[in-house]
Amino acid sequence: MANTDRELSISRVLNAPRELVWKVWTEPDHIKNWWGPNGFTNTIFKMEVKPGGIWDFIMHGPDGTDYKNKSVYKEVVKPERIVYDHVSGPKFQFTVTFTAQGKKTLIKIQMLFKTAAEKNKIVKEFRAGEGLEQNMYKLDAYLKKISVVKEMTITRIINAPRAIVFNAWTDAKQLAKWWGPKDFTNPVCEIDTNPGGAILIHMTSPDGTMYPMDGTVHEIIEPAKIIFSSNALDTAGNRLFEVLNTVTFNEEDGKTKLTIHAVVSELTDEGKSYTNGMIEGWNQSIDRLDELVMNNARNKIEIKSNNPIELERIFNASVEKVWQAIADSKQMKHWYFDLEDFKPEVGFKFQFAGVGKNGDTYIHLCEVKEVIPKRKLSYSWKYKGYEGSSLLTFELFDEAGKTRLKLTHEGMESFSSNGPDFARESFAEGWNHIINISLKGFLETEK
Repeated sequence: MANTDRELSISRVLNAPRELVWKVWTEPDHIKNWWGPNGFTNTIFKMEVKPGGIWDFIMHGPDGTDYKNKSVYKEVVKPERIVYDHVSGPKFQFTVTFTAQGKKTLIKIQMLFKTAAEKNKIVKEFRAGEGLEQNMYKLDAYLKKISVVKEMTITRIINAPRAIVFNAWTDAKQLAKWWGPKDFTNPVCEIDTNPGGAILIHMTSPDGTMYPMDGTVHEIIEPAKIIFSSNALDTAGNRLFEVLNTVTFNEEDGKTKLTIHAVVSELTDEGKSYTNGMIEGWNQSIDRLDELVMNNARNKIEIKSNNPIELERIFNASVEKVWQAIADSKQMKHWYFDLEDFKPEVGFKFQFAGVGKNGDTYIHLCEVKEVIPKRKLSYSWKYKGYEGSSLLTFELFDEAGKTRLKLTHEGMESFSSNGPDFARESFAEGWNHIINISLKGFLETEK
């Protein structure tokens, strides 16, 4: 296209007829369920899909931030093409075309901005390209969900913390140990946990029969939810049926409430016998999962050799209040380190002194790498005169007026040659005290 410097575009072939895709794109009761990036929900006030009509709605971000949206439809050609102007900031023209490809539909989207600078700003500040990708995967998942042949829901309490259970689903080495019914093995088990990532599992029964499966990851919100599609295949690689799986993880007194919702579509006659044992197969898999994660929790097994520290805590405070605590140097002095200055701006460099277990003083050197106000703050973390560099990330999530903070410290293995103060156990102990004692006390007493 001639305007590639001003446009953001994407195309996707959806496994649904054009009439259905048009329907879920133009009716508010459908589009509210899939529109927006991962974790977003929608409240639609008006949706008049006609030239001159208004689309007025609010997108609710996972951190509780509301994003008002208003668009005016310029062109509506059912079921081929929709063009509208997004008149609330940021401003752009949105075009989507629907092309029938047999029983499938080719979707093409173009967001056209007035200048290349405006496009680049939106891509950088709002990750618009990544958002479009996630939106398409959510649409694909929603289309599968409403094309239901058979569905089931299983809820179980797993005897391990949520982070450990979540890791058992997303780490291929662990997944291979529990996936499938009792005594089944998985000599091939691969999963790419990025949205759009591929899944490939060769599940093998005790008698040597192989049951191949491939699939696609649609959405991951760590450590709360995974949505993925899976396809049972015959030995020639033909699809027998497809399943859209929504898996949620909820922490309950140190254990995990696991809920699996599976929706079967495109079921062939040959595949019907496989689905008859689906519930029993899932229950046996979950039994194996429960045994694996209990052992992991009991033995504190490292999931990866370079496993980052991940620490989560829910505070009885608003996202705004917690953000100020981690981003305002005046507040940080009360629970964190005594920083002379700090600005939540990408590229801002700062340093401070810290004391190790033996009383040695270390100068910390840091640089802000990523800032999403009230959602995410990342900065590099290294030491003056010592080898190694790591990355520290704070993420905030609204939990019904409270705030779930997730701290991730990765790259600590690069400090391993610097002595015991730089051991992973020392970092884990330090972060546990800082988050669960110092920050908790500050947020509970600060007015």
